[in-house]
Amino acid sequence: MFGEIRLADFDEIDLSNLNRVRTHLINIGINKAVIVAREIAEIDPYLKVTVYENGITEENIDDFFTLNGTLDALVEECDGLDIKIIARQKAKELGIPVVMETNDRAMLDIERFDKEPDRPILHGLVQGLDVAKLKTLKTNEDKVPYMLDMIGIDDTSPLLRASMLEIEQSVSTWPQLASSVTFGGGIVSDTIRRILLSEQIKSGRFYFDIEEKLTETSPEQKPFVYDKQTHLSLDQMVQILNGYTKSNGVELNKKQIHELVELAQTAPSGGNMQPWRWYAKKNQIFAFVDHAQANSFLDYNFLGGMVGFGAAIENIIIGANKLGLKGRYHFVFEEKNPLVAVIDFEPTAMLNEYDLNLYSHIRARGTNRMLGELEPIPKDDFGLIQEASEQIPGAQLTWITDKKEQLGEVLCAVERIRLMTDRGHTDFIDEIRWTVEEAESTKDGIDLRTIDLTETEKAGLYVSKNYKVIRQLRDWGLGTGFETMMRKAIKNTERIGFISMPSGTRKDYFEGGRALQRAWLKATELNLGFHPISPSTFIFNRFAHDNDDEQLKPFRNELLNIRAEFKDILNLDDQRGEIFLFRLFKGKEIETRSLRRDINEHLFFEEIE
Repeated sequence: MFGEIRLADFDEIDLSNLNRVRTHLINIGINKAVIVAREIAEIDPYLKVTVYENGITEENIDDFFTLNGTLDALVEECDGLDIKIIARQKAKELGIPVVMETNDRAMLDIERFDKEPDRPILHGLVQGLDVAKLKTLKTNEDKVPYMLDMIGIDDTSPLLRASMLEIEQSVSTWPQLASSVTFGGGIVSDTIRRILLSEQIKSGRFYFDIEEKLTETSPEQKPFVYDKQTHLSLDQMVQILNGYTKSNGVELNKKQIHELVELAQTAPSGGNMQPWRWYAKKNQIFAFVDHAQANSFLDYNFLGGMVGFGAAIENIIIGANKLGLKGRYHFVFEEKNPLVAVIDFEPTAMLNEYDLNLYSHIRARGTNRMLGELEPIPKDDFGLIQEASEQIPGAQLTWITDKKEQLGEVLCAVERIRLMTDRGHTDFIDEIRWTVEEAESTKDGIDLRTIDLTETEKAGLYVSKNYKVIRQLRDWGLGTGFETMMRKAIKNTERIGFISMPSGTRKDYFEGGRALQRAWLKATELNLGFHPISPSTFIFNRFAHDNDDEQLKPFRNELLNIRAEFKDILNLDDQRGEIFLFRLFKGKEIETRSLRRDINEHLFFEEIE
């Protein structure tokens, strides 16, 4: 015997609904539940249909579920995330089965609360979710991070995930096609009929993915994988140093060497990969590159690596001054030899007071990825940072103010291009530490907590881990969502700093790293946020030397245009070494610091007491 159909929807028909909703233009502006009730009446005017034109609310939910008889089954297809949860809580309380379908992969979700009263809501995927928070979400973009757990993001199609990244970019919401909606409606209708006829329909999630079942698959495109490299061993370092000329410098004890190398370890490195090995004799410290930690798309010709080593060795030089010594170094890096530099020391009669002050900020220095506040910075501070940087011969620090927004758009485009290349995407996955446990286990990489992200942006990063999603966006010619974080950061920045050197040699990039470190330490002293934004300089290095690079080919024309704009903004010639870009701002202190691996993994000693 037929009882009653209850329909609830607060929304009205819009023109964009007509691709999948069976109704006429004349009904635009009419409540959706009313329109469906009319359609049912056209089929059978004797069926009892009750309409809730305000949708389901906390005020009317009891009536909807129990007035004049409790529901036998609930079909839930609402956009309101809080109502999704509240309706299931009520259904569980009353022992009512719930059925839901999503267009993506025709996923059918069944919860048999009538047979399993203790079953967790949405299969346990939303335990601990704050319903009160869900009520505050207004836009589709706001809802995305909370939907991920509900729908089981790892089981969705790459197309859906790619569409999620384009919400509020190229689309306002993910598309719904009439064929998919009709197919899903048929599955739900058949399932509800079987439940009401007491067939043994089980709880769970089931996929009726037509594309997966019927499409002839092409060879799968796989993400980029680096060739596995072994770590530089102690034996290899000793072999390289056999016969190396001994220094006549001051002999240090083990404690002093340990302290100096520990200072070096605090220096910045690309992706916080810490690509160094240190070998110490009584009066010499040898810096080696460990290529097992140095693979990076951005690090063309190991120029980026040289910046990190320059910063590290500058810390040793500054630290030596604290010990009453003058640090000396000899840069020796060549293509096939992992030895980067040799450092030794000589006594000095007078301590450098300027460097003593920088020394006190070495351990406090860190990357500040907070957005900060657009507050004015005293003009003298810019001069002090520039002075610190330009103490390195040949270094030049330029401040960008008038064309900051124009430069920002170039940086946004490069950030998108980097993440959309196969190698850039692999680097991104390898560098991010997605959980606290992962960050504390590896003690390297970029801890997600160090990035000032909204929940939506965190969800976007998680979704973009999937290589197929990136390829889909690239095929569509989209991906502007990857520009959002950089654009927000530039907006909250008073000035962008640009460090350059006379040439683009590795030696000058090394010296540029020293200049960078001094600028960074001075900014730390002045309590200013310092955030590297240098993918552009490193991408342009690669593009300038090999503009047929396979990774960059899909973006060649765009890169040619933005490269020209970049050079115009910074008034660059082709000779100068483009070392580093950073944003400087006032704002929050660093809440979470990037970790460093145990020094004993990197430092090796000759027999020293």
